[in-house]
Amino acid sequence: MICFESIFTPLTVKFVHNCHSRKSALQHAAQIIHQERKSIDPRKLLEKLTEREELGCTVVDDTKVALPHCRFDECVAPIGALLRFVPEVSFGNAGAVALAFALVVPPETDETHLQILKTIAVVCTNPSQLSQLLEIRSPISLRDTFLHYARQID
Repeated sequence: MICFESIFTPLTVKFVHNCHSRKSALQHAAQIIHQERKSIDPRKLLEKLTEREELGCTVVDDTKVALPHCRFDECVAPIGALLRFVPEVSFGNAGAVALAFALVVPPETDETHLQILKTIAVVCTNPSQLSQLLEIRSPISLRDTFLHYARQID
């Protein structure tokens, strides 16, 4: 069972206002993850997230949700940032994104990170669950609601 509570901590769930680009969104994610795990260098993490994003956009079709992710040498356990953008931010050709679940995992991680990504995708492709997540107005409620849905799948 995946412990989403330790991946998306209260410190790593934020509302980001007036973010203007995918690069800026990834910068926010890297900085937020660094705040939770000081051993993670935010500049190096931004490079890794950007490299992964350049391989293929991580926006989930028809959802306004991005799942930027990477393996990272300085990471010892999965950690993430859950960002709600107000207003939505452009993620290049993939369109506007309202939510991003940035995920960072250790380099030797097994298939766990794929299960984490899959669970997030299942929650976000459920229209009623996604609609509820997008209506929430506080980071604590966003985290609690996501955790509730993730537990139902996991």
